[in-house]
Amino acid sequence: MDYIGLKAYAKINLGLDVLGTLENGYHEVRMVMQSIDLYDKVGLHKNPGGRITVKTNLPFLPVDKDNLVYKAAALLKEEFGIREGVDIGLYKFIPVAAGMAGGSSDAAAVLRGMNRLFRLKLGDEELMERGAKIGADVPYCVMGGTALAEGIGEKLTRLNPCPECSVVIGKTCDRREY
Repeated sequence: MDYIGLKAYAKINLGLDVLGTLENGYHEVRMVMQSIDLYDKVGLHKNPGGRITVKTNLPFLPVDKDNLVYKAAALLKEEFGIREGVDIGLYKFIPVAAGMAGGSSDAAAVLRGMNRLFRLKLGDEELMERGAKIGADVPYCVMGGTALAEGIGEKLTRLNPCPECSVVIGKTCDRREY
């Protein structure tokens, strides 16, 4: 297999309590997260050159080590000594900077994709542990579904699925986004 395409699902918070601020500046939270049927498309293609490249449909997004998808690929590439490179196509549909875990979801998709593409045989728990090194929402995005998130969001407990329903999402846009 030289290519894999994945959907990176957005999340919403059904409930969010900020319990305090930790010494490192992070907020201690307790929230219920829910995956929704809005997603970015992520494609990974092996390349023989050994480099990680990122292309996206939004020109203002970084395409280097400042992008979470790059960080996710680099983390697994380094840990497992993967010599081949990967070209990542990132097609954003989740609104940027909307609190919907778009970047985290994209990173989680890259972790899953790299795992399958390079046959690393990592389970979800192992992917979630690595995802926590990239961002607080990445472990949840690996798991998906309905979950109680505690701590800084890294302590996850799967909950029964919420009933299917429609959700209206609104976000003001900066002109640079479109």
